[in-house]
Amino acid sequence: MIGSGVWAGLATAPFLADVDRRDREPGRLLGTVLGGLIVGVIGALGSMILIFALYARAVGLGGEWIAAIGEVALRLRSAATPDLSLTLLELLIAAASTGVLAAAFVAVAALLARHPFHSYVTAAPRVRWRLLGVGLLLSAIALAPLVAGDILLSGRTGAIPLVAVAPGAMGATGYALSALLLIPAAAGEELLFRGWLLRQVAAFTRRPIVLIALTGVAFSAAHLDFSPDGCLTRALMGSSFAYMTLRLGGIELSTAAHAVNNIAIVLFIQPLTASIASTAPSLSAGSLAEDIVMVVGYVAVTEAVVRIGPLRRWAGVEPGEVAPPVAG
Repeated sequence: MIGSGVWAGLATAPFLADVDRRDREPGRLLGTVLGGLIVGVIGALGSMILIFALYARAVGLGGEWIAAIGEVALRLRSAATPDLSLTLLELLIAAASTGVLAAAFVAVAALLARHPFHSYVTAAPRVRWRLLGVGLLLSAIALAPLVAGDILLSGRTGAIPLVAVAPGAMGATGYALSALLLIPAAAGEELLFRGWLLRQVAAFTRRPIVLIALTGVAFSAAHLDFSPDGCLTRALMGSSFAYMTLRLGGIELSTAAHAVNNIAIVLFIQPLTASIASTAPSLSAGSLAEDIVMVVGYVAVTEAVVRIGPLRRWAGVEPGEVAPPVAG
């Protein structure tokens, strides 16, 4: 599916075209990491406080706003079982805080390296929203067998979160719609790991194996789940997203695939976004098989968009935005 020419062509991906010596200057890099983290964390905390305050007002918590925010935080921490209201709050926090932190960090990086912010998102003239939509659909199709197999083989005794969290048709619909907030949350992570980190590594080396493997490992480590199964799955997932970004010239498809993965977990596996972590203590043949199927599915989705002309055109991907194969 991936020939040597395609693999070698990732080194000259249009997404990396404007990466230059400025991106590897120690002063700029240090300023990006320190300044980006400071600005990003302040922005994320501010967005979380705002959401807590708005939620407290919406549910009618009285008293001073600091006390109301504390009450909301206590409810989140002490809730024995998730409900639609608290799940929506948690998803809002994930979407806003992750998005703000990533956007602020990358804005500092763009300012110091004198790149347009847009270049950390896509090599296209504008964000390819149709590619995001195509990616959501194709990724859902690719992941459906894995989700179904996980449900069937896990020996689950209770109802899936889509039914358990908010019983009834209206409740399930509301829960499913609230899960769409994981799209901006995924976009924030993609902007940080594939938008900035991938380009930053490319400032020092253009070897595709290093670009893809290193960003995949960093993505896995950032989730702070060091169980062998969870760590490997996220590393392979992050590596697949890096391949998507390089091959298609932007983070639109990887954002879609990332979001579909998280939405599937929240709807069918685990109800709380804070609990998206592997519970398997060790690797198994079954988990390795799932990882292989996942990687193959992501690569297949990427190559389908690249190689099927009508699909590529419908997704709004121009040939010059795709990493070209290198002959011989």
